Amino acid sequence: MLRTQLSLTKMHLLLLLPMIMGALMAAAQPRCDPLTQYEKNGECCKMCGPGTRMSSSDPCLDPRCVDCGEDEYQDKYTAELRCQPQPYCDQHRNFEVRVSKNKKEEIPCMCKYGFHCSSEECLTCVPHTTCEPGHGARIIGNHAHDTECQECKDDTFSNNTSWDGVCEKWTQCADGYQIQKSGTGMSDNICERTPRKHILVICLVIPVILILLALALTYWRCQGDASQKVKICVESCMGEHEKKPLRETTVPMMQPDYPIEEESTFPQSLPEEGGAGPPEENEHEPHQEMSAVGRTELGNVVAEEIGKSAIVSRQESQTETFTD
Repeated sequence: MLRTQLSLTKMHLLLLLPMIMGALMAAAQPRCDPLTQYEKNGECCKMCGPGTRMSSSDPCLDPRCVDCGEDEYQDKYTAELRCQPQPYCDQHRNFEVRVSKNKKEEIPCMCKYGFHCSSEECLTCVPHTTCEPGHGARIIGNHAHDTECQECKDDTFSNNTSWDGVCEKWTQCADGYQIQKSGTGMSDNICERTPRKHILVICLVIPVILILLALALTYWRCQGDASQKVKICVESCMGEHEKKPLRETTVPMMQPDYPIEEESTFPQSLPEEGGAGPPEENEHEPHQEMSAVGRTELGNVVAEEIGKSAIVSRQESQTETFTD
């Protein structure tokens, strides 16, 4: 009988155990949302969202929230009356000036361009390592790590000193060009235009053809006037030996001892060929014979006594000059 009662007691306890566990678990679970609410006087009150702070907790279900101030942030729901300050970035330690207006998260200090953190704590920034000519950056430095350099090989080069310059490939000469000077680790290939043989031949032949054409044209022009030029040349050569420089000679005026009669006393026409007429006798010299030898430029007859030089009129003899 006793055993039967014990068995019934155990059965009741086993049936009551789940109920007791459920009640305990219900009592342990909070009634408010731990992310967006907080409990106050047994009531679930709302928190202020990220980027804001609580200026007053009343009323509980609709608190008054305001934005965080400059260089402040709040990255989660809060019931606090203040936001958290942003980290201070000292420009004298090569940090950049913070320009972000984000108030919902912390903004870490960033090193200036060309600098990196000196340690994991990033308390200060130091310049990147520079790569000398003939070397390029294998890893370009940034805020977190330094630049790593490597030697330029395999048809690459670098001709400057920098922390972000990489090794560049040599220039490949285009069609119609050839390498004048091969590149090195510090210099690029130098290309030049490939000389073309037919262009070189043309440049040499064309001047020769032009010269031959000029000579042929000159010869053709001279050929037609060759005889005339020979004649002029011969006459010029002969004249240099036969002719003497001309000089002006003035014939002195001859004063005859006898009076000269007027031009009308001389015969107006020359005697015909085959014989000469009897000369007229002069009153003073009746025995002197005269003969006509020609006319002057004025048309007067020039008379000449036999055995004497020609006599011209006094007027013409005074003005006329002769060249010998």
